[in-house]
Amino acid sequence: MTGTTDGSAAAEIFETALFRQARAGLEVYDLDLRVLRSNAAALAMRGQPEEEVLGAELRTMDSGIPVWPIMDQVVRDGSPVVDQRVPGRPSDDPHHRHVYAVSGFLLHDGDQAIGAAAMVHDITEQVRKQDELDLLNVARSQIGTSLDALRTAQELADMAVPRFADGVSVDLLESVLAGDAPIGPVSTLLPMRRAAFRAKDGGYGAYPVGGASSFTSPTPYTQALADLRPRLVDSVRSADGWLDHDSLRAEFLTRAGVHSLIVAPLTVHGLLLGLVSYYREGSRSDTFDEEDLALATQLTACTALCVDNARRFTRERTVNTALQRSLLPRTPPEVTAVEPSHCYVPGRYGAHWFDVLELPSCRVGLVIGYVPGEDLHASVAMGRLRTAVSTLAEMDLPPDELLAHLDDATQRLAREQDDDPVTLHQARPPFSATCAYLVYDPVSQQCTAASAGHPAPLITSPEGVVSQLDVPVGPALGRGIPYESSTTDIKVDSLLSLYSDGSAERHPAEADDRLRGLWEVVNDVSARPAEICDAAAYKVLRTIPQDGAALLLARTRRLDPGHVAYWTFPAQPSSVGEARRAARERLAHWGLEEEAAVMELVVSELTTNVVTHAQGPIRLRLILDRTLTVEVSDDADTAPHLRHARLQDEGGRGLFLVASLAGRWGTRYGDSGKTIWAEQQLVEP
Repeated sequence: MTGTTDGSAAAEIFETALFRQARAGLEVYDLDLRVLRSNAAALAMRGQPEEEVLGAELRTMDSGIPVWPIMDQVVRDGSPVVDQRVPGRPSDDPHHRHVYAVSGFLLHDGDQAIGAAAMVHDITEQVRKQDELDLLNVARSQIGTSLDALRTAQELADMAVPRFADGVSVDLLESVLAGDAPIGPVSTLLPMRRAAFRAKDGGYGAYPVGGASSFTSPTPYTQALADLRPRLVDSVRSADGWLDHDSLRAEFLTRAGVHSLIVAPLTVHGLLLGLVSYYREGSRSDTFDEEDLALATQLTACTALCVDNARRFTRERTVNTALQRSLLPRTPPEVTAVEPSHCYVPGRYGAHWFDVLELPSCRVGLVIGYVPGEDLHASVAMGRLRTAVSTLAEMDLPPDELLAHLDDATQRLAREQDDDPVTLHQARPPFSATCAYLVYDPVSQQCTAASAGHPAPLITSPEGVVSQLDVPVGPALGRGIPYESSTTDIKVDSLLSLYSDGSAERHPAEADDRLRGLWEVVNDVSARPAEICDAAAYKVLRTIPQDGAALLLARTRRLDPGHVAYWTFPAQPSSVGEARRAARERLAHWGLEEEAAVMELVVSELTTNVVTHAQGPIRLRLILDRTLTVEVSDDADTAPHLRHARLQDEGGRGLFLVASLAGRWGTRYGDSGKTIWAEQQLVEP
């Protein structure tokens, strides 16, 4: 009897623990699935008193936990079901449907089934928290895939609909889209733009995407902008009259059937970037609540960081592009040798440069180059290299020598980059650059060119035949390897096309397509260079290359032969007077008597210098263009230099006088000998 009494007491204890104290719902059914027992937790889940539940058939019960399909399967199949997730019935909560994990099994007396039992856990909070984590993980993977603020805003809308909301709109400050720094809370209306919108049913918002959007005060939108705190409106229909202040949004909310909304400011470090609005409409029974507000705040914060990164990139790119444009020529100079034109498309990667350089003796230098890199360092390096090319061109160096000196400058830039403490620990490729440089002479109609890793220019004949100029392409700058140049006879009205596409190495297929398109564009012999540049922009560069591009065109011309005069004299003192007389007569023929006195003295000093210090015949050439150029050539390769003669010296003042009288002067060297030239600017060309 004692054992029986102890067993009854233990059974009563277990029954009390299971049916009165257990937090899980427990129910026992007969084989017809009528409720025999239901513990307190199960009754709470059903929301019904015990007298209404006991004896009721599961099939007919329409409240609480929907366990009948599971238990019906258990009874029919005899197989247990473990932790099957089922949603609660909509009627059990007007805001949120619960989620339950149901386990069902048969009860046996020996081998005979005598009933069934169900164990139910309310896992609503666990599921909700997991869903929130999953949503945040999706947001982190799908938002901010690019450094474009508009695309980032649309990614938020696309991700949140319909997972979290039935509609999402994103509005950004105009200044943020331009790359400017965010601002603090605002109490006045600021220019904003609708950056993104997405609705579950494909509907449209109060304002079109891309257009200006405004917010009327006082509304939850303006309140959120004023204090940077999110707002929850759990019942739009019972709103406190704020819809009367914003008729456009009131029309949208009514049309879409919105019953609740969340307004969350896009902020970073306490500064405002824009505003996100989340909407739920009538077909969705669950309205936004405080937990949704917390989740919306996290989604908005994640997006704000991505938008700010895009804004910073836009700002850096704007500064970078402005710097590049400021370092490039605004308009090419007017020169007799060629008719130039250019087309420049800045990219997010690398810096291109080009130039049209006026050279002595009516010649022109054409240069194009590219510096790879993703930041301002590439633009700064580009500006330094362009300045170096201009300076070296002033020294009248041939193309191969100019590139050799430019290579030295590039190596110095590379060493500076390697030693820069700011970029010392950054992963950067070795610094390099490419450049092509050519000199065209309208008197001889010859083009001398060299290239450092840059594609050879294209040349279009007057008949419209396009080919590549015969230029030896050497390694990129910074390798310390010498370069070679070649000279080609160019027909008048030929078109030289110098092209730079930074995508050649990173995206070769795209670069090849653009190059083929360029070949088709530059074969138009009837179009002017400016018109060809427009055609290239429309047909070749219609999609802006990620790495940018530059195009420099030059239609070749010929200097009127009547504006050039040649003489050759023996290297003897009497030739000085003959040279002066010949120059005076030619200047008189050109109607330049006013310039005769100065230029006669220049001719006298330069020819005397040949007789005194050089060798071979004296070759004198006068060139009339916008400037009057005097050239004296000899067979010596000695380097002339200015001397400041002392009072007792009888000589040494020749070049000093030339430098004083002429606008500018210089020396260039050929295959044999040198040429000293001096220019005098003319009022009329």
